[in-house]
Amino acid sequence: MSGVRILENEPGRRLKGFAPGKVNLLLQVGQRPAGQPRHELLTVFQCLDLGEYLTVEPRDAGETDMVHTMLAPGLTGPKNLDGPENLALKAIRTLRETGATVPFTSIKIEKNIPVAGGMAGGSADAAGVLYAVNQLYELGFTRRELQSLGAKLGADVPFGLTGGNALGLGFGDIMQRLPGGTKCYWVLAVSPRGLSTPEVFRAFDRMVPHPQPLPSALSPDFLEALDGNPAALAGYLHNDLQTAALSIFPELSQIIVAAEQAGALKALVSGSGPTIASLCPDASSQEIVAARLEAHPLVACVFSATGPVCS
Repeated sequence: MSGVRILENEPGRRLKGFAPGKVNLLLQVGQRPAGQPRHELLTVFQCLDLGEYLTVEPRDAGETDMVHTMLAPGLTGPKNLDGPENLALKAIRTLRETGATVPFTSIKIEKNIPVAGGMAGGSADAAGVLYAVNQLYELGFTRRELQSLGAKLGADVPFGLTGGNALGLGFGDIMQRLPGGTKCYWVLAVSPRGLSTPEVFRAFDRMVPHPQPLPSALSPDFLEALDGNPAALAGYLHNDLQTAALSIFPELSQIIVAAEQAGALKALVSGSGPTIASLCPDASSQEIVAARLEAHPLVACVFSATGPVCS
């Protein structure tokens, strides 16, 4: 299975696909091994039905790859969003570095995942392009091989090629599929201001200079809650980076309070933030929480989503 879904494929000519976003149900930050720039992580991802729509096709002319990103209403992004550091372009270059023959390619992205919002929008784009280009040009990479290539691009990319619920170990990039039939109703409140992931981790390092070693597995209680109901799962939602994110952007706590007062079972910072993810008990509560947060002065836009989803 893969989180990426193919919507339309004319081999060699054009492919349209959907690359889902994610929330972290659990994010624990461990130690940073000597000589490593990244912390060890234990995280539980959930794949959402909110994501990016991709169109990938070979260019008729030109000697470079091109990406064009169209932002959903309410979303903002940097002026250089489509520049050479775009993860979608890096994904194509990573495929070429294997020796695969990949024509110069045009990528169009209809972006619904907040930029720098802690929901792995760029990673979803990279995962989508890896999967789509592999299918379009019939390169023959397996899903596991694509996950290994994706890990070079970022810790969240392999999950975009996994889908459903998954446990991430190592630096968050070693994937293990998890069971879980609970349908989760999410409200995602997007801030007009982004947060830099490196900045949040630097704040975490100042606040927690000596993190505890991480467990090697999830507790049976967590797994039971994952397959139970939203109310049971809400008690296990946790993000070690939340305190660090709030130290940089303390106003986010007002959105958390507003969401829970409106009926959310639990609201927390998603990933490194600043998006606030609110778990609701059902669809009607989801509508109420979304309406309340849409009117909040610190919220730029609101998305509703459900999970887990997989292709």
